[in-house]
Amino acid sequence: MLARRPGPEDFLEWCQFRQDPRVAATLGGLRPEEHLWRDLDALLEHWARHGFGVWMWRDPTDGRLIGHCGLRHYLVEGQEELELLYALRFESWGQGLATEMAAASLEVGFERLGLEDVVAFTLTTNKASRRVMEKLGMRYERDITHADLPHVLFRITAAEWHRGLVRERFSLLWQ
Repeated sequence: MLARRPGPEDFLEWCQFRQDPRVAATLGGLRPEEHLWRDLDALLEHWARHGFGVWMWRDPTDGRLIGHCGLRHYLVEGQEELELLYALRFESWGQGLATEMAAASLEVGFERLGLEDVVAFTLTTNKASRRVMEKLGMRYERDITHADLPHVLFRITAAEWHRGLVRERFSLLWQ
């Protein structure tokens, strides 16, 4: 997959996948186009302010948008956190791509940006997203309310990330 900073030219394709009812159901519901413009503007602003953010991930063979994934500063129940977020077009579900994109994003966060910890959250009903968090080594921390809906919040520290990478490398060596 290819990851790059978002731009206004991504809006139509990004909007199409975000307005798919199957995808929207995992993100709290359908949003009108003007709301999605504000969301994209916020992603662009984050890049301008912090020098990192959410990438648009594309298929290297045809350039088609697979989804978005990355890191951003975000208020969670009144406290600023660094959030890992990801969403895929429906046709890309079940292929391990969310885990791959999220792992690459965490690697950038911990190895290049020197982040101390990262959170991710999802609707309590989104078992697939929760499984991605668990595969990344994130641990359940607590239930939260986001956008007036029940969510679960997971966290991973830099130390936990590094221990997980070491454990993974050793398991590959001994197989």
